[in-house]
Amino acid sequence: MKFNLFIFVFFLSNISFSQIDNRFIQHLQKHKLYKEQLYYLNTIDHQITTKDSIAYQFSKFYLQQQQDSLFFVNYELSKQLFNSDSTALRSANYHFLKHTNSYYQNRWFSDKNKIYTDTINTSLTNLYISLSSKQNTTYCINPELTKEIHKYNKLKHKSPAFAGMLSAIVPGLGKFYGQRPRSGVNTIISNGINAYQAIESINKYGIKNGFSIFSVSFFGLFYLSNIYGSYHDLKDLKKQKKKQILIDAEKYYHINYPVSLYK
Repeated sequence: MKFNLFIFVFFLSNISFSQIDNRFIQHLQKHKLYKEQLYYLNTIDHQITTKDSIAYQFSKFYLQQQQDSLFFVNYELSKQLFNSDSTALRSANYHFLKHTNSYYQNRWFSDKNKIYTDTINTSLTNLYISLSSKQNTTYCINPELTKEIHKYNKLKHKSPAFAGMLSAIVPGLGKFYGQRPRSGVNTIISNGINAYQAIESINKYGIKNGFSIFSVSFFGLFYLSNIYGSYHDLKDLKKQKKKQILIDAEKYYHINYPVSLYK
């Protein structure tokens, strides 16, 4: 560690700031000196005139460190360079399918300015855009995956709000609409039992009795959770199905592994 630190300090003391030294960056990567690499990039950022080149290096660094917001700031400044690097694009595709939230995932794959030099990245991006659109996805990959895509086409047109409304009318009905029949049966039974107990308590003890108040409140809680659950479950199911299709597509296209940004 002391030896690596010595090399780093010696290099900075003798560096020419006119250009980026890729071999030095690879040395820092090899020894996992990420703080030193960031310091080096920040140092030459004030000296170098080709800002797209340093932004390209920053975008690769922040992609590796999984700092999405900073990655996009620098990616916007170096799109042409970054998009011409097939390894960087492949690594970004892997990252935004596996390790990020839906906002950044959608931002990455919805960027129409990316030009891929290989059919794998092109196919994967087009599949994501197709799955995210309101139209039915017509991709035919392999029989099993194509079958799952057809199922997702039926699911993605279903409305979570409508599922909640159905469960407000009949508890559990929204679960059936959201393709979760077993959960729907359980919801109907549990709400039916709680409703029966609340009615019996009111008839026996009166509405002002403590047990009656508890029974009605307990039923109300189950009833409201049934509405919210139907809405949330369908919304979550759509996300899960979409994610699973993309993961299966990754495996089909053999990109389900992290790609090194620095060779």
